[in-house]
Amino acid sequence: MNARSYIDAFDYERAVHLCMNCGLCLQKCPVMKMTKEESRLEMGRLLNQEEPARVLNECTFCFNCNHYCPNGLRPYALIMQRLADQRKTKGKEVPDYIKYLFTGHSDSSVFSDVYETESNEEKEILRHWEMVPPESNEVLFVGCTGRMIPYGIEHSSVLQALPKFGPRVACCGELSYRLGDYDTFIETVDRTKKLLERVKTDCLVCYCGSCANFLGNIWPNYHGVTLPFKITSIWEWLWERVKRRELAVKRPLTGEFAITDSCYSSELGDHFLEAVRGLHEVVGIKIVELANNRYENLTCGAISIVRNDFDLTQGVAETKKKIAQVKATGVADLSCYCPGCYVQLRGPAKRSGLRIHYALEEILWALGDDYPVPLAARAERQSEFFLGKVKSYMSNSQNSRNA
Repeated sequence: MNARSYIDAFDYERAVHLCMNCGLCLQKCPVMKMTKEESRLEMGRLLNQEEPARVLNECTFCFNCNHYCPNGLRPYALIMQRLADQRKTKGKEVPDYIKYLFTGHSDSSVFSDVYETESNEEKEILRHWEMVPPESNEVLFVGCTGRMIPYGIEHSSVLQALPKFGPRVACCGELSYRLGDYDTFIETVDRTKKLLERVKTDCLVCYCGSCANFLGNIWPNYHGVTLPFKITSIWEWLWERVKRRELAVKRPLTGEFAITDSCYSSELGDHFLEAVRGLHEVVGIKIVELANNRYENLTCGAISIVRNDFDLTQGVAETKKKIAQVKATGVADLSCYCPGCYVQLRGPAKRSGLRIHYALEEILWALGDDYPVPLAARAERQSEFFLGKVKSYMSNSQNSRNA
């Protein structure tokens, strides 16, 4: 049965007898680092639907706590439920500028508006991706971010054997789920599931790692919806072909890159983490790890805006922590394999004198591709649209209060 709320993914019956005697997830959290006694008390508050003392004010809403639970529970789902409960108690709705991030929820979204700025050739590619591809062993699913740079993906020599599918309203639902709107997440899953079930394939390769996490992990394991084919990430797909010598490096790269891990990496696990690092190294990049990495990584800050009724400064505070760790390495190049991390960190990284890279473009270029329109150009447009929506929302709110 499909879940109807976050708490459905949390084994509440078993948790009541375990969490208050453990609290290990909050003790090992790289952000909160609670004492054992404090963590047990805090878990008790979360379980008893009481106002937590620290979690909802400090949590960055990543998935790391799930990895630390020795009993296989999902404390992330519990925390998200309490966040939703808090907002409901206060009578707070998800604001319009946040809903603007949700694909397919309305006629206008940040992604659909970016698509409208693309060239006629790119718009034709998007129209082609609306059509179900012929039956194939593998199909590339192009999600919201990939559709901002369709030319490079469509004409990729490395990806040419993969039929592409990426309807404009298809979405894994990450943003609605992680920004606390479960109703929109349900709507997104129902819509996208119908689209994906039309695809005849053995394996869906996701251009975005977050899509791989949601379609292959969150949907079945948290929400109760399973797709009729295997799900893998583009990173794992590429790494397997490099190891089998089906792909070779044509333009070796050099230099040291600090690598920032994404929230979802702890959910995708070692195979994904090793694929990302293996591809960097095989093309000639020396990886420099941040102080917090892999299962103990700090977030880019994008999702932290859910704190304090969607206060954008909450995200900025977490972004500064990440940039500080990059600066501490002494390396001038930062590699992001998550599109969301890239968008969030891009401005602050450049202002800090860092060269920031969307890693997949670097890897595909080294393997033989060209990218005439890099993600950077479209990410800038995306940021302009979103900030414009925020300013409009704030202005309307102020006018309403003054009326």
